[in-house]
Amino acid sequence: MNAMQYAQNAVDLFAFPDSYIRVKELMESDTASLDDIAEVILLDPVLTSKLLKLANSAVYRLPYQVESVSKALLVLGKAQLYNLVVSIAVSSACSKLSSSSIDLERFWEQSINAALIGKYLANFCGLRQPDRLYVAGLLHNIGELVVMQQAPDNAAHCQNYTSDIKPWQLQQTTLGFTYAACGAELLNLWQLPDSIVEPMARQHSTQFNASEPDVLISYLAVRLALANQHPDLYSVKTLVDPFVLELLHLEQADLIKAIDFCNTEGLFILSVLNPRISTIY
Repeated sequence: MNAMQYAQNAVDLFAFPDSYIRVKELMESDTASLDDIAEVILLDPVLTSKLLKLANSAVYRLPYQVESVSKALLVLGKAQLYNLVVSIAVSSACSKLSSSSIDLERFWEQSINAALIGKYLANFCGLRQPDRLYVAGLLHNIGELVVMQQAPDNAAHCQNYTSDIKPWQLQQTTLGFTYAACGAELLNLWQLPDSIVEPMARQHSTQFNASEPDVLISYLAVRLALANQHPDLYSVKTLVDPFVLELLHLEQADLIKAIDFCNTEGLFILSVLNPRISTIY
């Protein structure tokens, strides 16, 4: 099977909550008000609770506590709130999956680290709506869960990467595609915006262009999260092309700060998005 076939077979496995679908419809509507959106969110107590916890986390650095969904909408705006709802909905759908073929603890920790690093660097570089890089980071490896459910032996084999064979290289050799390609097909089937799908799909691209900072930051977030997850196998210097730093006007010290940020905030975000996994830490 190719990446698209895997994604098509997986759509029913990753069922989004009804509240997410309704929120998405309202946010895309020209006539829906913020109150209409808040009303739908409030009908889902789990979504409401996670949304407020994340909005009040250090990730958003708000100057005061946000105690209601209506206030969160006013302070964060529809775009940021939509990205938060997406991240909660996806993590909710994925957290129901279980398997012994891959290390789910590693999967979630690395995904959240890539999300936090992506958002940190997007903020640092002054990108508008940096949350899209948070979502792209969170979903950067979702193709692994797709393959895990349909070809567990292949997914297990793809974990055997080494210092010489990077994860995406082993995926390409084993499957004929990378998890990024498979994940992008799934995100397109979910009708997520191109601003999220594009940087995620091109996370392994080595065609670097200063006019595409989203793709460059996604590239960095994935590699920094991998180095942070496996310091015994990889280092930032061996994974990251220095030309990317030059294009984004970043220094090595900036990357270290991004990793420190994800290490500081990662456990809390993990506890909100996937409490089942976080209880082991």
